[in-house]
Amino acid sequence: MEQLLQQKTLMISSMTKEGKPFISYAPFVKVEEKFYIYISETAEHYENLCHNKEIAVMLIEDEQTAKTIFARCRVSFNCTASLLEAEDEKIWEAFEQVQGSELLQVLKTLDFHMFELTPHTGRLVKGFGKAYNLTLKEGKWEQDQATGMGHGQGKPMGHPGRM
Repeated sequence: MEQLLQQKTLMISSMTKEGKPFISYAPFVKVEEKFYIYISETAEHYENLCHNKEIAVMLIEDEQTAKTIFARCRVSFNCTASLLEAEDEKIWEAFEQVQGSELLQVLKTLDFHMFELTPHTGRLVKGFGKAYNLTLKEGKWEQDQATGMGHGQGKPMGHPGRM
């Protein structure tokens, strides 16, 4: 999971005011167990995050380095998004380290705002049959093997609806 968290962007799944799903991405930093994104008011997901604070985010292994395209390593989190009125200096320092200070200085003069994403639960997939539910306990993510009826377990083989 740590390797996935070293990426510079994450995908964001949010809902529009009309209740329609929307997916996008944003540069991010992780400070302690929270994620921070710095986005423009003109970005579609900005309004979505202001309107509905419950979102999901995902980080996924690059296609070029994946052993198989069908089971790319990935981690997703259900989060609550909060617009920050003031940013902590350690968050800015983390952004400058990861994203570069020159660009951030320019963005600070524009219509960009910081959101704090607080993860509640998650799912880590390390490959076929290697899915783990994530729960944050005392500042550490605990992993429990995911079980269920996925991938045809307990169902007839073949495509649904075909015999």
